[in-house]
Amino acid sequence: MDLLAFDLGASSGKSFLGEYDGARLTISEIDRFSHGPIDIQGELFWDVLGMFNSLRNGIRKAKTNGRIIRSIGIDSFSNDFGLLDMDGFFTNQVHCYRDERTKRNAKKIYSIISKQKLHALSGNQNALFGTFMQLASMCLENQSYLLEGAGALLFLPDLFNYFLTGEIASEYTISSVSQMFNYPMNSWSDEIIDIFAFPRKIFADIVFPGTKIGKIQSKSGLSNGNREIDVVAVCEHDTASAFLAAPYGHDAIIISSGTWSLVGTETQTPIINKYTYEHNIANEGGYTGHHRLLKNVMGLWILQECQRHLKTNGTDHSVEDLIRLAAEATPLQFLINPNDEIFFSPGNMPEKIMAYCREHGQGVPETPGEITRCIFDSLAMHYRFVIDEIEEATNRHFSTINVVGGGCQNEMLNQLTANATGRIVYAGPSEATAIGNMMVQMVSHKEIQTIEEGRQVIRNSFVIKEFEPIDQDLFSEKYREYLLMIRH
Repeated sequence: MDLLAFDLGASSGKSFLGEYDGARLTISEIDRFSHGPIDIQGELFWDVLGMFNSLRNGIRKAKTNGRIIRSIGIDSFSNDFGLLDMDGFFTNQVHCYRDERTKRNAKKIYSIISKQKLHALSGNQNALFGTFMQLASMCLENQSYLLEGAGALLFLPDLFNYFLTGEIASEYTISSVSQMFNYPMNSWSDEIIDIFAFPRKIFADIVFPGTKIGKIQSKSGLSNGNREIDVVAVCEHDTASAFLAAPYGHDAIIISSGTWSLVGTETQTPIINKYTYEHNIANEGGYTGHHRLLKNVMGLWILQECQRHLKTNGTDHSVEDLIRLAAEATPLQFLINPNDEIFFSPGNMPEKIMAYCREHGQGVPETPGEITRCIFDSLAMHYRFVIDEIEEATNRHFSTINVVGGGCQNEMLNQLTANATGRIVYAGPSEATAIGNMMVQMVSHKEIQTIEEGRQVIRNSFVIKEFEPIDQDLFSEKYREYLLMIRH
């Protein structure tokens, strides 16, 4: 059985072909492209049509050599959306979640609905990038007419599903992180939607992972001979797919490591209370029985921005180069809080790191190796900080961490994570998002029956590396200093 997964991250998109033989899953990357936000007069947008064209290229490449694709699933980062008009035509340029419009309007928005109430109603974290924050900003900046004239709001995977099939639907996991979802009702929150009078008609019916949305239309030119290609609603939020593919995820902390680091665990039900509000812990939907409780950590975005700045200034370092240089730098000499808002927006990230260290009396990291080491040490320390919060929120102790996603290939960061947290780290699989995407397709086609069966398939199919903690006394001492720094 051949499956196709399209995984759209915040810095690249990839198409994977998967073959399941009843025991093992093998995947191969068939297409990849880089992308990023486009700045137009101070506003950040995505090239959504370019992304969709890359998806079509991936489908065409997958069909070469006589391969018969049974289905496709699409996942992406969350919160950003396209609008269709009343006749189903695509009408708007899609803003990037890092656009400054939410920052401009945050104070006004939170004067209309408090952060505490928004968390109590949605269970989500309070963050500038939320869909609710974007829509509210549109209303406050006299763009309500775009919503009033719309027929549907679709998150990126649902928008691409619509382009392929003509069917309108809003998948559960990506809808659940919009700050407009009601968990008890498993549907949109009318109370939140009514705060700014968003038109209720634009919010499509919710469908759950494993639902077959439709088939790729023959007029797309992407038909599969006499056999039609199913489009399956997978766990369309990329983090939900990644968490699902954590082979040791049932009773572990899961870190989905990439542009963002999503640090959390699976719970049976949402946990929404005073503690989760005060610590800005997010509830996010997953495959049935795999609800997610987690926090966002800024992640390898900080390193990516440093690379971009260095390249712009004539120094092109690969990630491997920077890891090698970081290994030569003094451990734990410089630390930052990766979640400080200074690191959220693009632009001269090395200078931002140096300014933070200078302000906190640490001296200044100057070389690419020192800056990279600062990023890795700081991420490992902040993982420990978040894990402590997750344990308190769940009243559970976790002895293992399963790191998945592209960042799990960074063996230096894996070892630092084990050292900082005092826990065994299992690293892999690296393409967890695509694998989790395929896992839901496999369940939909009844090739496997449960997610646990799928996780056993992953353990049989992919190499998982283990890292045991060392140098714990040094890291524990520095962690106490880290806590003092980020709390003051």
